[in-house]
Amino acid sequence: MDKPQMVEILDVAFDTSEHRTFTLDIEVDARPGQFCMLWLPCINEKPMSLSATEGKVQVTVKKLGQFTTRMFMMDAGDKIGFRGPYGKGFELVAGDVCLVGGGCGIAPLRPLAKKLKGDALISAKNAGSLLFADHFASQGFAVHQATDDGSAGEKAFAHELFGKLVEDSDYSCVYCCGPEPMMEAVHNICQSRGLESQLSLERYMKCGIGICGSCSLSGLRVCKEGPVFSGKELSATEFGSYSRDATGSRRRCDGCA
Repeated sequence: MDKPQMVEILDVAFDTSEHRTFTLDIEVDARPGQFCMLWLPCINEKPMSLSATEGKVQVTVKKLGQFTTRMFMMDAGDKIGFRGPYGKGFELVAGDVCLVGGGCGIAPLRPLAKKLKGDALISAKNAGSLLFADHFASQGFAVHQATDDGSAGEKAFAHELFGKLVEDSDYSCVYCCGPEPMMEAVHNICQSRGLESQLSLERYMKCGIGICGSCSLSGLRVCKEGPVFSGKELSATEFGSYSRDATGSRRRCDGCA
């Protein structure tokens, strides 16, 4: 296994009250959708999606547990362990596309804005939690916003607004990342309409390089065969129904029926 390389944090951007983007003093040959492993001594190592794949690496983090709480205490000049990039990223297609992101799942879609064109649908619980609307707009994307409380854009869940967009659009591909119930709903709409889709999944990971199997999805390793899968690949898997915990045991996905 690769050993983490200690790299300096160059900048910390306060995106929202619960999201920060860390710019790291390292450049890697990565494609949108790939991830890295970040390491904090005496705490843990965690997978993080890359929110910038050109120039200095950037990762966008939501404050959730011990690891991210410690990251939120860090500033420019501090160092963190880095290894990667890992996994299978997004495949680029021609034509108009739709990017569908929910919460922190908007972050891995951000690098696609420089490489594709079309619509960007970003969603969150409220206006204060929406990420990168200005970035997508600056790259020429038509930005559509959905919030649970209606404080920005349309009061709707992401899949509900997406269902309206596809009525009047002919997308060559739909790129999606966010909470799994949301992605499952978007996936179902794509399947019903025969739309090509690529979805970036999150699963519990330990090694990040396909050895431990903790991120197994019906036999597919999310860290190696993913984290990006086509809609076709996901159709006959546990996607939307089960994930796995730290022990490897199956558990119902949050929000699943």
